Amino acid sequence: MNSKIIALLNIRSAEAQVVKQLFLVQLFLGIATSTLFTSTLAMFLNAFEVTDIPKVYIVSAGLLLVTNLGYAQLETRLSAKKLLQIVILFSSVTLFFSWAGVMFYSEKLLPFFLSAWNMVVYMLVGYAFWGMASIIFNVRESKRLFSVVGSGDIPAKLLGYTAVSVLAPVLGVESLLGLSIGSFLLAYFFLARFEHRAISSHDTLHEPAHRSPRRSFIARYFHNPLIFAIAMFSLAAFTVYSLIDYTFLAEVKSRFKSSPDMASFLGMFFAVGRVVALLVKLMLSSRVISRLGLSNSLLIAPGVLLAITLYLLLPRNSENAIFIIFGVMVLVSEVLKSAVQEPSFLVLFQPLHPHARLKGHLISKGYTMPFALLATGIFLVSYNHWYGPISITLVCQILAVLLVAWIFTVFQVKTQYLRALVIALRKGFFTGTELFLNEESVRKILLDKLDSGKPKEVIMALELLERSAYQGLEDRLLPLLQSPNDTIKKYVLSRIVALKLSRAFPLIEKTLQEKPYDPCRPDFIKAFYSLTPQPIDIPPLERLEVKKAALVGLAHRPEETARALVQQHLKTFTHSQDEAERLAVLDIYTVDRHKEFLPSITVLLLDSSPKVHKRALETAGKTKDPSLLPQILRTGQSRKSLYALQNALVHFGDAAFAPHHVPQRQALSEDLTLNFIRAAGKVKGDFSTQFLEQQVGHGALFPDEAIEALWYKNAVLQKEGRKQVQGWLKTKLWQSRKKALYCQCLAKGKEFPLLEQALASETKQDIKYIMRSLALLYDRQRINRVMDMLSIGSAEKIANAIEMLEQLIPKRCFIVVESLLDFHLDKEKRWGHSKEKTTLSTSHIIKEIISENPAGCSAWVKSVACYSILALPTPELTQAIAPEPSFAPDALYSETRAFVINQLSTLRKRMRYAANRESPDLKFL
Repeated sequence: MNSKIIALLNIRSAEAQVVKQLFLVQLFLGIATSTLFTSTLAMFLNAFEVTDIPKVYIVSAGLLLVTNLGYAQLETRLSAKKLLQIVILFSSVTLFFSWAGVMFYSEKLLPFFLSAWNMVVYMLVGYAFWGMASIIFNVRESKRLFSVVGSGDIPAKLLGYTAVSVLAPVLGVESLLGLSIGSFLLAYFFLARFEHRAISSHDTLHEPAHRSPRRSFIARYFHNPLIFAIAMFSLAAFTVYSLIDYTFLAEVKSRFKSSPDMASFLGMFFAVGRVVALLVKLMLSSRVISRLGLSNSLLIAPGVLLAITLYLLLPRNSENAIFIIFGVMVLVSEVLKSAVQEPSFLVLFQPLHPHARLKGHLISKGYTMPFALLATGIFLVSYNHWYGPISITLVCQILAVLLVAWIFTVFQVKTQYLRALVIALRKGFFTGTELFLNEESVRKILLDKLDSGKPKEVIMALELLERSAYQGLEDRLLPLLQSPNDTIKKYVLSRIVALKLSRAFPLIEKTLQEKPYDPCRPDFIKAFYSLTPQPIDIPPLERLEVKKAALVGLAHRPEETARALVQQHLKTFTHSQDEAERLAVLDIYTVDRHKEFLPSITVLLLDSSPKVHKRALETAGKTKDPSLLPQILRTGQSRKSLYALQNALVHFGDAAFAPHHVPQRQALSEDLTLNFIRAAGKVKGDFSTQFLEQQVGHGALFPDEAIEALWYKNAVLQKEGRKQVQGWLKTKLWQSRKKALYCQCLAKGKEFPLLEQALASETKQDIKYIMRSLALLYDRQRINRVMDMLSIGSAEKIANAIEMLEQLIPKRCFIVVESLLDFHLDKEKRWGHSKEKTTLSTSHIIKEIISENPAGCSAWVKSVACYSILALPTPELTQAIAPEPSFAPDALYSETRAFVINQLSTLRKRMRYAANRESPDLKFL
C-alpha cells in the first residue's frame, strides 16, 4: 500500500499486507451478499404481499437456529480459515441450486425460501469472517483496523446495489444470483491465498474444557458475562433494525409494482447509503472509536435513531414527509451500523480467549438474531391479523421503547467489558481453605506445634497462645530454653524478658555456667541482668558484646540503681577512644530505647568518625524527639551525610515533615530537598503527603521525584494536592509530546543518534512518571496493574492494558498517553503534522533544548545537545551557547558547555590561521 494511504487509514506498515488480503476477501463477500439481498428482496416483494415479510422472519429464525447448531460443531473441529472456506462453498452450492430452480422451474415458494435463506447466508458469512479476523488482531489493533477491514464491505455493497439497479432491467432479477455465486467463488480464491499463523492452526484456538458440577445460567449458555451483555445488546439492536426494515419495505411495496422497478429503487437507495458509509468508515470510524471510546461509540446509533424517532412522533408531519424522514432514518441506521457500530461491536470480544471470541460471535449474532426475528415476526403477524397494517406512528412508539432498552444494554456492556479486561490482565490469585475449629481443638493443635522443632511453627504457636491468654504458657516456654534451635531460644528469651518471668532465672543462670560458648549467650546475659533479684554491676573485664547485652538487660529494670548503672556505662562508652564502644551506645539504643540515651546521642552526632556520626544520625531519627530534629538537619547537611540523613527522617516518621519542622523551600538546598522528598515517600502520614504535594507545584525543584514518592507511599491526595498533580500532569504531557517530536525529527536525519537516544530514554522515563500520576488521580490498583503489564512486554497483554487504561482515565488525557505509549512501543508512530516537522530542523531542536528548554529536558539531555554542537557548529548554535545560562546550571552541563566552548574556540583559531596562511594543507580544517 502507498505510505500516505497507510497513514491516512491509521495502519502500521507491518499490518498493511494482512489488511489488504482481508479487505479483498471482505470485498467479494460483500458483493455476493449485497447482490443476493437486493435480488431476493425484489423477487419476494413482486411475488408476495408485505404482510408475508413477518413470515419470512419466522422461517429465517428457524433456519438460523438449525444452521447455527451445525456451525457450532464445525467451529470446534476446524481452524478459522478452513471454517470460512466451508461456509463460502456451502453458500455457493445452495445458491446455485436455488438459482437453477428459479431459472428452470416456476415454483412460487422459491422467492420466499430465498428471502429467508438470504439472512442465513449473511449471518454465516459474517461471523465466520469476523471470527477469523478477531483471532488475528489484539484489542488495540482491532480498534484501528476492524473499521478498515470492514470497509471492504461498503464498496462491495455499493457495487452490488448499483449492479442490481443497472442490470436488473436488462438481464432480469433472477440472473443476478449468478453474480452472487461468482463473487463467492472469487472470495474463496483470495481466501485460499491468505496465510496467517493465527488462523491456520486449530489447536491454538481452543482452551481446555473446565467441568464444574454447578454452573450458573450465564456460564452454561453464554460462557461469559461479557458475551451475555453483548447478546442482550444484539437482541435489542436486531429487533430495532428488523422493525425498521419491515416498515420501510411496506412503504416501498405500496409505491412500486414491478420487480425490476423495485430492484432499481432498492439498489440505488442502498447504494447512496453505502457511499456515505464508505466516507464515514474510512475517514472517521477508527478515529471516532479511538477518541470517543467503545461505550460512547456504541451509544451513537441508538442515540441518533432515538432522536429521529422522537421527531417523527411530533404532530404536523405530512404522510410524504414521514416517509421521507423514515427513509432517511433507514439510511442513517445503515451508515451508523456499518461505519461505527459494527467495528465497535466486534472489538468488544477482544479481551476474551480466542475460543471465547468465536463463541461470542456465534452467540451474539447467530442465536440472538433468530430470537429477534422470531419475536418481531410473531408480533407483526399477530398485529396484521387482528388490527390490519401497522402504522408508522405506532412503529415509532415501539421503537422509542426499544431504543431506550438498547441504550441501557450499552452501559451493561461497558461494565462487563471492563471486568473482562481486569480478568485478562490478572496474573492469578490464591485462595486457601480455612478450618473452622472450636477453641479446644485449636489449642491442642498449637500445643502439638511446640514439639515440632520447626522455628516458624513454634514461634507462631507461642504467639497465638500468648494472644489467647493461655494459662500454661510459662510452663511451655521454659523447656524450650533447651531447644537445639537458636532461633527458638532467642524468641523464648525475648518473651521471658518482656513478660518478666522470674521463674526462668535459675535455668538461665545454670545455662550461662554450663554453656559458656552458646551462640545465644548475649541473649541469655540480657535475660540474666534483667531478672536478677537485685541490679548488679557489670564486671569491667567482660567483652564488649557481653557488656552491651548486660546494659540492655539492666535498662529493662525499673529500679533507680539499674538506671544509674546504665547511665554510668553509657557516659564511659560515649567518651571512649574506642570507636566500637561509641558505636555500642547506638546499638544499645536500637535494641532498647530509653530517654537516658539522648544525651549520649547528642554528643555522638558531633563525633569526628564518619561511621559514628552517620549511625548517630539514624539513631537520633529513631528517638522521634523533636528537640533533636534541628541538629539532625544541620549535621546531615554540614557533614554531607545525605543518605544517613534520609534514613534518619524515615525513622523519625511523619512528624519530621510538619510545617513547623520543615525549613522554608527557599532555605532548602537542592540536595536537602531531594533527601526530604525521598524520605517522605517512605513515610506514612498526612504531613509527609502535604510536603510532597507542595513539591509538585509551580517552581518546585524536583516535581518528578515528588510524584514518584507520592506514588510509592500510596498517598491519598486532598483537593489541593489533586490540583497540583493535575497541573503537573498537563505540563508533563505537553513536554513529553515535545520530546517525542524532537526524537521523531532527529530520527529522520539519522545524524545525531546519541541525542535521539537520550530523548527517547527520557520520554520513556516520563511515561513512567505520567502513569504513576494517573494512579494517584484515578483507580490506583488497576492502573498499577496496567503498568505491570506494560513492563512485561507481551503484545497481547500490552494491548489489553492500554484498552483497560482507556476505561479508567479521561478521554482527553488518554489520547495523549496512548500516543506516548505508541511512540515508545512502536517506532512507526507518526507525530505532529508534516508542516510542523519540517520547521523543526536539528539546529532548531538543539537551540531550543540548550536555551529555552520548553520540553523540560534533563541535565543529561541538555549536555548531549550541547555536545552535539561540535558536529553542527553553525553561527546560530555557537551564539546560543555563548551566554551564561539563565537557569541554575547543573555540574554536568556546565562542564560540557565549557568543553564545547573551548573546542569551538580552538577550531576558530585553526580556521583563522589557515585563512591567513592560505595553505592548501590547512584549508581542510
